[in-house]
Amino acid sequence: MCAIFGSFDTSMFEVLYEANKKRGNFASSIVSLTDDDLYIRKKKGNIDFDKYTYEPDANYYLGHVQAPTSAMRSWTYNTSHPFESLSWLVSHNGVLTNHKKLKQTYCNFLTNNIDTAVIVNLLEKFTQEEQQKGKLIVNTKNIIKKTLEMLTGTFALSMVFCDTNEIFIARSGSLLHYKNNGDYSTLGGEKFKELPEGVLMKLNTKTRRWNKVCKFKHDSPFSFI
Repeated sequence: MCAIFGSFDTSMFEVLYEANKKRGNFASSIVSLTDDDLYIRKKKGNIDFDKYTYEPDANYYLGHVQAPTSAMRSWTYNTSHPFESLSWLVSHNGVLTNHKKLKQTYCNFLTNNIDTAVIVNLLEKFTQEEQQKGKLIVNTKNIIKKTLEMLTGTFALSMVFCDTNEIFIARSGSLLHYKNNGDYSTLGGEKFKELPEGVLMKLNTKTRRWNKVCKFKHDSPFSFI
């Protein structure tokens, strides 16, 4: 099991971390976003917020706690969430069933078989294809939709388009909840609503609300607890 969560508010972020960390304490991460930059911190085990210093200019925080779902148990930075490419950051809760086939077909250069690495590299592949066509502004909606519709199994995802620091969430099978103040969390609670499966949401940082971007075709064989 793993969990993803995020908030504008550091106090709420810590509340969400405490609520979700029961789903995994093998590794933890925090992504801090500013208007034009981002900072990633990953570590083995839990985060001690009494010793943690937030980035001074950050205005949104995304977290992940991990319980490995494979035989790999040695912690490394490159096998912990979020997974990175030139243009994307992705954190994932769930288990894909077709990631090995996708890796073989689209990103056989990957040196590991971690399913999240395939997701972020598919997003990057389709982004680069648009850029190679001379597009200065890529269509993130279409890139994400195309990627998600290739996945089978279960997933709840937070995705950051690093060129603009836009934040997206989506799920199929795996749990994910959101609030109309910009919070999201694997585990729900007061005022949280369950994110519908097959719906891509984007955070409006001005209104602090999640807005529906589009629907995507999805394969949800079971609810991944």
